[in-house]
Amino acid sequence: MECAFETDHVSFEDAEWWTAEDMIKRWILATKLVAKALAVMQRQLQAQSCGAFDRFKNDYFMAIAKNSIFVLLRFANGFTTTEAPDKLVYVLEMYEALSNATPGLLLLFTEQRVELVSRQVEVVLAKLARALRAMIGGLIARIRKADCPQTTGSAARGVGVHPLTRYAMTCVELLSPHRAALDLILANGAGESVTSLGSLVAVLVTSLERHLEEINPKLSNDDDDAAAAAAASRHLFLATNASYVARRAVDAGVEPLLGDGWAARRGSLIARYVASYVEACWAPVAACLETAGRKPVKVAAKFSSAFDEAYESQVHREIPDPALRDALRKAASEMVVPAYSAYLQNHPKLQKNVRHTAGELDRLLWELFEGEAAERNKLLL
Repeated sequence: MECAFETDHVSFEDAEWWTAEDMIKRWILATKLVAKALAVMQRQLQAQSCGAFDRFKNDYFMAIAKNSIFVLLRFANGFTTTEAPDKLVYVLEMYEALSNATPGLLLLFTEQRVELVSRQVEVVLAKLARALRAMIGGLIARIRKADCPQTTGSAARGVGVHPLTRYAMTCVELLSPHRAALDLILANGAGESVTSLGSLVAVLVTSLERHLEEINPKLSNDDDDAAAAAAASRHLFLATNASYVARRAVDAGVEPLLGDGWAARRGSLIARYVASYVEACWAPVAACLETAGRKPVKVAAKFSSAFDEAYESQVHREIPDPALRDALRKAASEMVVPAYSAYLQNHPKLQKNVRHTAGELDRLLWELFEGEAAERNKLLL
């Protein structure tokens, strides 16, 4: 059944100083308060003696209550054709406010009138739910096509968190508090096997990661011709973004919704990226020690040169996640330091001639991924 005010949308042309978001917030507040205000009015009206008009008091109140509620419904009905994902949270809050207020509002009406009001509320709620499912479909499409405003025209630079990753996980964080309403709305289907908040988050993360896998981060000019540096940067980029997704999922409280094995699979994925990064960046450095038939002095010199080059290319990269930063440092150290220490032990005459001791290498590797902080610390020394 269509709403009685189907074509009677609220016009906001006379309130240009308000944004749609401002008006929605005011509407939500009014929706929360109207039942209480009408209940007080009803008690006050019944407590007063109006003489010959007493028999009209109930009809008078019913008319005021119905008109008040229909004003709220008319406003909400004006947003039932909205499909822009940017308005998703606002319209979702409207749905929640109306749904939560409905029981209290219906208690105000007599049996003869409650059915009419209830029917109109159900129509608006159904239309809001339909609009929300369309917005969710649009959000999924945005992530898949990477055409959201925050990422349009942007490319991955360096190894930081991609704008699309931030956008997707910000959406997840904003939707998380509305799990109950979303589960109810999505139970009727939004396509893509999305039937709950958990399945929505899973689809968003999967779509995001498919896009990230296709990205090759832009490198500095010094790295353009270095295949190993490009591979290392790509794995570092993927590890950074995978770690960010995992951390934001925990912060948003949606990790339990993704299944028992999700956290473990996420950890394994990050570990693979870390291992691939170390293999691409630091394994070639350690391999310099495996040169057979060459003089130890030349081997040590080649190793030192390769280490310095790799170190300089990595020390200014910034990894904001402390856990990932430590995992990368530990993996790099385990790849390089034991091999170097063993080589020096096998060639004790080199101890006084090498540029770095094994301990110094370890210290340098644990300085990696501080970004600008590394440069500031260097200037202070």
